[in-house]
Amino acid sequence: MLSKIFAVVLGAASLAAALPTFHNVTGTTFTAAGFGCDNPPWGLSRDDCNYLSSIGFTGPGSNPSGGSNIRIGNGGPNTMTFSSPNTDVVLVMWERVDDASAFVAVNRPRLTWSLPRGSSVTVSLDNGVSGAWSAIYGRQTRLAWTGIVENTWGEFTTGGSATVNISREPNMGGNNFVAHVSTGCQADMDHCSYVCKQGNSCWQSGTYNLIGCTEQPNNNAYFGGADPSGGCQGWSNNGHIDAYFY
Repeated sequence: MLSKIFAVVLGAASLAAALPTFHNVTGTTFTAAGFGCDNPPWGLSRDDCNYLSSIGFTGPGSNPSGGSNIRIGNGGPNTMTFSSPNTDVVLVMWERVDDASAFVAVNRPRLTWSLPRGSSVTVSLDNGVSGAWSAIYGRQTRLAWTGIVENTWGEFTTGGSATVNISREPNMGGNNFVAHVSTGCQADMDHCSYVCKQGNSCWQSGTYNLIGCTEQPNNNAYFGGADPSGGCQGWSNNGHIDAYFY
């Protein structure tokens, strides 16, 4: 069990809901317990399910198609379409319900969806939701010692101040993510992206930068606090994001 858990860094003062980011993570090494995959949830292949179990996920996502503020399908007030042109991946998405939500070794994510190369899936999100996504690439991505996905993350909040960014803080050597907002702002590995000043991962105040965001249209990058905050805006109220795994 983790001794200290994921802490949310508040964005600009004008934001009512903050982007969940990879900061202030400490803890002890988790123990992989494993789970059964005789009947994996809709959208998750058995082989992918078995891999998630083997690396320490506490369980697969439920992959709901209704009755949830994050769900598979295109009928919600905000949508994100995830595509993997060249690689087999598993989309992993969680809502920030509390400070421990990112720790998939102890909390089940909302979605774990298999994306064979060349495929895509659309996710609907209600307003007022904060969360993040990552991906398991080719059944090779692992969990970090803290129990989080040790890869690049995309982070979001929906509603009136809807924002999205890419975070490389969990793993500066992680895979290439892109999130393109319908109004033109793009978050990727070099734009509206949080990066470590030193080392392969970072989380403490003063150890990270927000890069390449001020030149993007519809950004809300903010550098007036102890640490930078913000990302791409412009997908409030029926907005859409096209996200890619490369």
